[in-house]
Amino acid sequence: MDNYPIKSVAFGGFDKQDVIRYIEQTAEQAAAAQKALQEENDSLRAEADTLRQETASLRAKLEEAAARQAQLQGELSRESAARLELEKLKLLEAEVSRLKQDADALRPDAEAYAQFRERIGAIECEARKRAADLEAATVGQLQQTVDLFRAKYQTLMSTFETTASHVNSELRKVEVNLTQLPRAMDQSGTELNELAARLERSIKGEN
Repeated sequence: MDNYPIKSVAFGGFDKQDVIRYIEQTAEQAAAAQKALQEENDSLRAEADTLRQETASLRAKLEEAAARQAQLQGELSRESAARLELEKLKLLEAEVSRLKQDADALRPDAEAYAQFRERIGAIECEARKRAADLEAATVGQLQQTVDLFRAKYQTLMSTFETTASHVNSELRKVEVNLTQLPRAMDQSGTELNELAARLERSIKGEN
């Protein structure tokens, strides 16, 4: 505010016109200052609104950037995992290549082993056939032996039955003879006693 000189008068204090002009000037200056302050306040509010909008926009961009960072971090993790898997696959490819070389090197032996197995299979089939033929021949021979033994057994049983019948008949005759033997012995004893008596009488007559 500019200093405005107020003149004093000899009677009554200050000059009235000077006081009025001073008050008017002060009011004008205050109104101008208030207007300037209002304009500045409006400008600051607008700037604050702009800053709030920018802050919101920046916050949204920051959140978007954070989400994008998380997404990129996930992609990076997946990429790292995929790279590790790729390294493992490369190692596996090298192992597969080595195994293929080993397989190629072993293929002649495998083919020879397959042929050997086929020959072994043919030999086993032939052996089974021979075993079956031998078993059949053995069974047939055993059957013939059993039949022959059965026939001989039947012949022997028939002979035994005939012999047993003859022996039983003879035993019956012996039994009959044995039954008659005591009677014959008694008769022989009687005759022997009579003969002894005659001999004794003959001896006495001679005396």
